[in-house]
Amino acid sequence: MNAQPQLHPNGEPYADGEVPTQWALPHDEDAERAVLGAAMLSGTALAEVRPMLTGTDFYVPKHEQIWEAITALADAGRPADPLVVAQCLGEQLHRIGGAPYLHTCMQAVPTAGSAGWWAQILLDKAYARRVIQAATRLGQIGRSEDLDAPLRARVRAEYAVLLEAESKGWTDPAPLGKPVADLPEFPGDALPKWIAEKVAAVADETQTPMDLAASVALAALSTACAGKARVIVRPGMWSEPVNLFLVTALPPGTRKSPVFSTMTAPLLAAEKVLQDTARPQIVQAVTARQIAEERAARAATAAAKASLADRTLAEIEAQEAAAELEAATVPHLPRLVADDITPEAAASMLADQGGRLAILSAESEIFSIMAGRYSGTPSMNVFLKGHAGDMLRVDRRGRPSETIDRPALTLGICTQPSVLRDLAEIPGAAGRGLLGRFLYALPTVNVGNRNTEPDAADPATHAAYAAQLHALALSMDERGGEAELTLSPEASAHRRDASARYEKRMADEGDLAGIRDWAGKAVGAAMRIAGLLHLAEHLRDGYHRLISGATVANAIRIIDYYALHALAAFDAMSTDETIVRARAVLDWIHRVQPVRFTAREAFTAAYRQRFPKISDMDAALTVLERHGYIRRLPDPPTTGRGRPPASAYETHPSIGT
Repeated sequence: MNAQPQLHPNGEPYADGEVPTQWALPHDEDAERAVLGAAMLSGTALAEVRPMLTGTDFYVPKHEQIWEAITALADAGRPADPLVVAQCLGEQLHRIGGAPYLHTCMQAVPTAGSAGWWAQILLDKAYARRVIQAATRLGQIGRSEDLDAPLRARVRAEYAVLLEAESKGWTDPAPLGKPVADLPEFPGDALPKWIAEKVAAVADETQTPMDLAASVALAALSTACAGKARVIVRPGMWSEPVNLFLVTALPPGTRKSPVFSTMTAPLLAAEKVLQDTARPQIVQAVTARQIAEERAARAATAAAKASLADRTLAEIEAQEAAAELEAATVPHLPRLVADDITPEAAASMLADQGGRLAILSAESEIFSIMAGRYSGTPSMNVFLKGHAGDMLRVDRRGRPSETIDRPALTLGICTQPSVLRDLAEIPGAAGRGLLGRFLYALPTVNVGNRNTEPDAADPATHAAYAAQLHALALSMDERGGEAELTLSPEASAHRRDASARYEKRMADEGDLAGIRDWAGKAVGAAMRIAGLLHLAEHLRDGYHRLISGATVANAIRIIDYYALHALAAFDAMSTDETIVRARAVLDWIHRVQPVRFTAREAFTAAYRQRFPKISDMDAALTVLERHGYIRRLPDPPTTGRGRPPASAYETHPSIGT
C-alpha cells in the first residue's frame, strides 16, 4: 500500500523537494526568493551577492536550481532576466512552478539594493544548518562503542566542515604592521667570539631571545668605547663616533632585568676600579684647592690693606694667588653609567666626565623624562647632540659655562613594546630626528615553551666576557683623546655597496621609504658598530690596525637585522592617528570577542579622548576592514524616516580562537 503524501495545513500536498515544517532545518524562504528576484532584476545586485553565495546555501531545492541557472547565465555573459532564466531551466521549469514562480520571486524583492541584506540572512541560516547537521553526525559517531581510526577521521572531517563554514569568505588578516614573529633573530655569529659565547650562554640560561643580550652587549661596548674612538669612513668627508642608542622592547615578565644585570656588571666593576683609583687624587686636589683658597684670600686681604707704596706688589701677588686658585680644579668621581637622570643633569655629567656618558636601564624612565616629566616641556637637545657628537654648551648655576666639543652619549634601554608609542608621542621626537637615532629590537619571546631547567653555561664563558669588557673599559678610559680607526679597502667596498643598497631601499617603492629618517642613518650606524666590533676584537692594538672587510660585513649584517626591526618598531610607534585608533578598536575586539557588533557599540566602549566623534570610529573600522579583521554587513532595508541604523560588522573567525 502506498504511503499517503504529506499535506500542507491547508490540505495541499507538498511540492517536490519541500519539507514538512516540523522536520525543517533553519531557513528563510522569503529571503531566498528576495535574493533570486533581486539577481534577476539587477546586474548590480547579482554582482554584490554572487561572491557571497553558492547553490548549497539555498535550503529549498528549486531555489538552488534557479540560482544555478542565474549564475550559469552570468558566467556566459548573458542577461539573467526571467525569460532567459526560464529558457535555461528547460524541463526543470515545470518542477519549480513554471515561469509564474520566477515572477513571484521578483515580486518578493522590496528593493534590489537590499540584496546583500537578504544574502546575509541566507548565509546565517546555511551556517546554522551545517552546525546542526555536523552535530547530529558527531552525536551518532559518539554513540559508537569503539571510536576506531576511521570514526576518528570522520570526527575530524565533520569538524573541518564546521571550520570551513565558519571561515567562508574570509582570508587571513593582513597585519597592521610587520608581525613580530616574522622578524629575524639577532645574528650572534657577527659578534666577536668572547661576546657571542656570552650572549648565547645568557640567552640559554635565562631562556630569553638572543636579541636581548646581544643588544645590551652592544650598549656595553658603546659605554666602554664612546668618546675614545672615531671611525674615518671617508677621509676628510665623513667620520662616525662609536656611541649608540639602542632600545629593546619585550613584554613584562620576560627576564629583562637579569639579562641586563649580567651583561652590564663588568662595566660597573670597571667604574668602581676607576673611582677607587681616583679617590686619593681627588683628596689631594681638594686639599690643594683649600690651600689655594686660603692663600688667595690672604693675598686679597693683604692687597686691600697694603700701603700705597706696597700696593702694586701686593696686587700682583693677589692676582697670582687667584690664578693658582682657578687652576686648582678638583676632578669629579669617574662615572661610566647613569640611570634615572634629568636632561640637565645628563648635560652636567657629560661635562664632568669629559664628554662621555652612558644611560643604561632595564626600565624606560628616561623616555618620560625626555617628554618633560620634571620640567613640563620636552627636553631632547642633550640627547640629539650627544648622539651626533655636535658641540654642546653647558650652563650651570654658580659656575662658568662649559663647552663639550664632541659629546658621546650612549643609551641602552630595555622596555615594554607599549612604551615605544610613548617615545613616539614625545612632542617633536619625530620631527627633530630623535626616533631615527635608535636601533630597535623587538624580539620574539617563546613564553610557554621555555626550558624551565636549563643547564648552566661554562663558567669560563662568563669569566672571559667579564675580563675582556672590564679590560676594554679601563684601557679606553686611559686614552687622552679619540683614536681614529680607518677602513681597509675591502671594508670600504662593503660600505659603498651598503650605501647604494640602502639608497635604493629608501626610494619611493623601497621597503624603507616610510622610515627614511632612520634609514638615512643606517650605514653610519653600521660604521659605528664596525668600530666597536673592531675594538672588541683587537683590545690591545686596535688603534694601529685597519678595520677589516669581515668586520664591516658583520656590522652590515647587524644593521640589516635592525632595519627589519625598525620597520616593526615604527609601525608600533605609528603617529598616524587612524592607525592608532584602529589598533585600539582591535584591542577591544580581542578583549570582548564579539561575533558581531555595530559601530555605535564600539564607539560607546571606546575612550572619548581617542574617538571624539563617531566619524573617527568609522575611519578606524575602515582600516580594520581593509586589513581583513572585520567585514561590514549589508545594510538592512530602510523604511520611513529617521536616522539610519549604525553600520554592523562581523569579526574574523580566528579572533578568540
